[in-house]
Amino acid sequence: MKDQIRQLVCQVQSYPRDTQERQQALGTLVKQILRSRKICRPSKGQPLSGIYRDILEAVQKQLTQDLEQTIDRYSPQFISDREWTSWRDMAFKKVIDNYRLEQLALEAQGQKTHTKERLYALTELINALQISGKLYHPPGFSIDVYQDAVIRTLGFVFQNINVYNPDKGKFMKWVNFRLYVMLQEVRKELNEPFIQSQYNKVFRTQSDLKRLIKKTKTETVLLWFQLILKGRITVIDQGWQVFYILIVLLKLSQLLTKKPI
Repeated sequence: MKDQIRQLVCQVQSYPRDTQERQQALGTLVKQILRSRKICRPSKGQPLSGIYRDILEAVQKQLTQDLEQTIDRYSPQFISDREWTSWRDMAFKKVIDNYRLEQLALEAQGQKTHTKERLYALTELINALQISGKLYHPPGFSIDVYQDAVIRTLGFVFQNINVYNPDKGKFMKWVNFRLYVMLQEVRKELNEPFIQSQYNKVFRTQSDLKRLIKKTKTETVLLWFQLILKGRITVIDQGWQVFYILIVLLKLSQLLTKKPI
């Protein structure tokens, strides 16, 4: 993937600005970068439509504009995976605003419970929330407290999306209020003597926890998601509990990738 990106960057840079050849090469580069996107991927056998297509088209346009302005600054041989994925993620972050997040939430609400369509919509929503940069992040909380609160908040949104009432307020206000509550709860729990003693016990067995998390690979969790979406795992009440656990494991594995233990 990295070699393909480098070759395409070289190709774009080889053409003069404002030429049809450069625009075509830039379009190919954008498509290649977006192949690894985390959201707005069509469900198997279904074309991308509605809010998902709207977001993807907006991201394609945004990424094209961003690269048009900056691509000549890069030396292709020094472009890392982290760099080109940051181009992709930044474009999504610019596009996924409060309005589009609310549309994703309403789309999830509109799907019947315990269906592949509902599961797909909720997965898209959870991933969009993480990418958007719209989650409340106040100062004064440790990274452990904040990450715990985010995981609980995402789990709450996943399980209680129908609780949200658009007539009573904006979606992100609802989400961030829940995150604020979770932050207070997590910090309070850690200050409780009993919880603190249990936390210390966990800390003393941290090496075991590290090994457990390291065995949880993002690819493995995503495979479970795909199996559920393809209907190879029956989505029943127990299945939804498993899916909630998968969300937690996915978040842990993503955090581990960013900050190895």
